[in-house]
Amino acid sequence: MNMFKFRVQKPMPPEIAQKTSKAQKTREIILKAALEQFGKKGYGRATMRDIAREAGVSVGNAYYYFQSKEEMILEVFVRSQRDAEIRNQETCRRTRSFKARFLDLQFHRLDLLSEQRELFVVLTQAGIHPDHPLSPFSAEMASLRNDATALIGDAVEGSDLKVSSSLRPYLPRLLWLFNLAIILFWSLDGSAEQKNTRRLLELSLSLMIPLFGLTLLPLAGMFNRMVIELHDLLSSMIREKPTPTHSP
Repeated sequence: MNMFKFRVQKPMPPEIAQKTSKAQKTREIILKAALEQFGKKGYGRATMRDIAREAGVSVGNAYYYFQSKEEMILEVFVRSQRDAEIRNQETCRRTRSFKARFLDLQFHRLDLLSEQRELFVVLTQAGIHPDHPLSPFSAEMASLRNDATALIGDAVEGSDLKVSSSLRPYLPRLLWLFNLAIILFWSLDGSAEQKNTRRLLELSLSLMIPLFGLTLLPLAGMFNRMVIELHDLLSSMIREKPTPTHSP
């Protein structure tokens, strides 16, 4: 007997589908207006009233779709993450080379950030403190942070990367932290189209990959333990999502 019952999804009534489509369109208009205002006035100076005026909606309507400017930026991050996941799946199917996978993933992210460079430069430099809601270390970013780390784990899995089994579980987060350093450098990089950032990424990876291979040597135990301690020290900055409390 089949113990699992699947519910057949009924077609959405036309009037509901039309409302859903209209709501999604309004949400897109507001988000686009927000990015335009952030570009014109800067993230700190742009207000929800400015964004609502740009979008042609009431302030209350803008708050209905987005409770804050931070929520708008989080929406951009979520969409960027989804885009990166699709890209990473395609790259992992195409090659087993870890270097090719990781470089493609990071270059793709930099390309996405470059579309709104001025905005993300400000956010990167202002949001570095772990308690800032848009900081990569904040509790508010926990879900996105975990997704980004898992994405790197996907690039490692099934690749040609040689690394000690004792270090492999720590590698995705270490590489995620490395990625943050690259993005910070990118935010300060004044070279044409941030070519120095891309070169830094290539050189760093060319140095790291052989070091990962050395962790397989019999006498590498002490080195591996130091890397794990380094991981733990850097991870101490991360604010995990607080556990919801329930009233008795």
